[in-house]
Amino acid sequence: MVVEAGSQEDNMSAPRTVEIAKDIYWVGGSSQEGGLNCNPYLLVDGDEAVLIDPGSVLDFEDVYENVRSIVPLEKIKYVILHHQDPDFCASVPLFEKAGGKFLIVTHWRTQLLVKFYGITSDYYIINENEYQLNLKSGRTLGFVMTPYLHFPGAFTTYDYESKVLFSSDLFGAYSFVWNLYAKDDYIEKMKTFHEHYMPSNSILRPVMEVFLGMDIDMIAPQHGSIINENTSVYIKALRDLECGKFLNPIKQDLAKSGGYMTMCTMVLKRYASIFDFEEVVDAIGDLEITLDEKLNITDYNYTGDELWNLIFEKVLIRKGLQWLMIIEPLVEMISLEYEISMPQVFKSNIKRVEQASATLNEQNQLLKESIERLEASLKESEHRLTRDPVTGLFNFEFFKNYLNSEINGIIQDRSIQNPALIVVSLDNLEKIENYYGTDEVDEVLKNALYILEGLKGKNDMLFRLQGFAFICYIPQSRKDDTLELAEKIRNAIAASEKFIEKITASIGVTWFDDIRDNDEFSVNPDEALYNIALRRVRIARSKGQNMVCGHSALDDYREEIGKILLVDSDQTIIDVLTTSLENINYQVISAGDGEEALKIVKESHLLLIISGIMLPKMDGFLFREKLLSDSNTKNIPFIYLSYLKNDASVLRASSLGVEHYFKKPFMLSEIIGVIQNKVKGNRHDD
Repeated sequence: MVVEAGSQEDNMSAPRTVEIAKDIYWVGGSSQEGGLNCNPYLLVDGDEAVLIDPGSVLDFEDVYENVRSIVPLEKIKYVILHHQDPDFCASVPLFEKAGGKFLIVTHWRTQLLVKFYGITSDYYIINENEYQLNLKSGRTLGFVMTPYLHFPGAFTTYDYESKVLFSSDLFGAYSFVWNLYAKDDYIEKMKTFHEHYMPSNSILRPVMEVFLGMDIDMIAPQHGSIINENTSVYIKALRDLECGKFLNPIKQDLAKSGGYMTMCTMVLKRYASIFDFEEVVDAIGDLEITLDEKLNITDYNYTGDELWNLIFEKVLIRKGLQWLMIIEPLVEMISLEYEISMPQVFKSNIKRVEQASATLNEQNQLLKESIERLEASLKESEHRLTRDPVTGLFNFEFFKNYLNSEINGIIQDRSIQNPALIVVSLDNLEKIENYYGTDEVDEVLKNALYILEGLKGKNDMLFRLQGFAFICYIPQSRKDDTLELAEKIRNAIAASEKFIEKITASIGVTWFDDIRDNDEFSVNPDEALYNIALRRVRIARSKGQNMVCGHSALDDYREEIGKILLVDSDQTIIDVLTTSLENINYQVISAGDGEEALKIVKESHLLLIISGIMLPKMDGFLFREKLLSDSNTKNIPFIYLSYLKNDASVLRASSLGVEHYFKKPFMLSEIIGVIQNKVKGNRHDD
């Protein structure tokens, strides 16, 4: 072989850290060998920092020291993971062990997989946050989905301020001669990577069209080199690249395109972009060909078909199977485009490798199916644990954690933010449940949710509480606006024709400013805020329901407006009445027999007694007689509940001064109404 001239730029030594744009740093590891280097990035914005694709465990020590040379670890508030591969994500648990406390910013598909690395941090899911992240300074990072390039949940990050696109695997490259910034031969390196990893031009092209419509000054890929000029040239190169398993290139005439010599020159130049000039010259050894200084073949002593086969035979002998496999997508594309046969060495050696891995692939497929089933099961379990099955809203447990995080964040940041809570408790649902059953209750809740979603603000969060209630969290609110919204909700529910019967709502409203400077609530401010909202719901109910309460004299308001004694051996009756009475702010005491009830009466100040008749140890009639014989207990209002109700029992109850006698099963709404009326004079309202 004759080489007319050769040149090769020395590979730059890997820098420690490099500021690639204002306050944006490359913080990669010092070892950039093996053809597929990794590029983590650090964006610093005032008191916050964002670490982008921190890398593998192999690079952790270098990346960790590089990051710490720029900012302390506690300044990192977010870690962006563009997809789940270990070269992107595996070092995250090591950053956590080193003391890092941050949110993982990623897509939900990635979240399902990366947690198996042992990540313990909380997540910021981009598809639940309108595909953007707003930093404290007002700086916005936008997320552009790039599905199936090469993962279903893959995405890229665009910094609107610097106009840098952090492109994940896109625009990455194979290169055994690495440079931080892209050189003239970078497009060839880039094509090699995409020919191997991207599925098809039909999937690649639409994403590139999106990028062409964006104002991009720099492209920072996770592999390969940073593109810091002429970004549209590289975007167009990928837009037009045929790649993947669905190659369908436009057919070309071999002779008019320069024949086999041009095709072989194309292959040598691609090799040189991945490796270097000298290695390519060594690879083709003693072939009788002449090359110029740019690796163009200027002469050869074979037929074209012989040259096409001999080059790859020499490469296999001198450099091994890796060199064949790395160039295979390009060779396949050339063969299809010019309608020539694949070199024989590919048919024999690549086929052998594929056959050897077939069994393993089959096993991997079974493993993949198992993992997919596990992922689906995990997602379903996660949904069950955090979502209400009727409305699909986040449930009470999720709300408590969310509110705790929000309020503590406001306190720690010393923010003037004034979030509000609106608790909407539907008044008449016990009656609906007794008359029509739980299915109709579910329909009422769904219809109420429809009303709430139509009235709430864009950034307001709805949650389903226990019982028949919803809560709306408003991140920032003026009191007048919140009260106006609460009244709109109340009126809309009361006027709605969607319910099987007329429904009303008692609504409590509170704001963080209600407790901000109150030392009494400093230990658990989130719980205090929620409890005040509940308290105001109870005030609204006690004043007649279908009301909004947005204020209460917290120091004077009595938590229990009175004690009621329930006497019955039927625990189901006790439970139903206790729940209903506590919901309207009564304190409930219960007893299972007449003797125990009599003892409680003597020790407590009671507003009302509700008693069965067929009681153990002392029946309900004798229990009432005992009360009448004592001047301290004879005037306590009294109600009977019993399966026994006939002329004789009603006459005896009347003789004992009992006006209300309900036969089981009873209408809950009716008995609650009677209770409200009987103790009306003792009720303490704000």
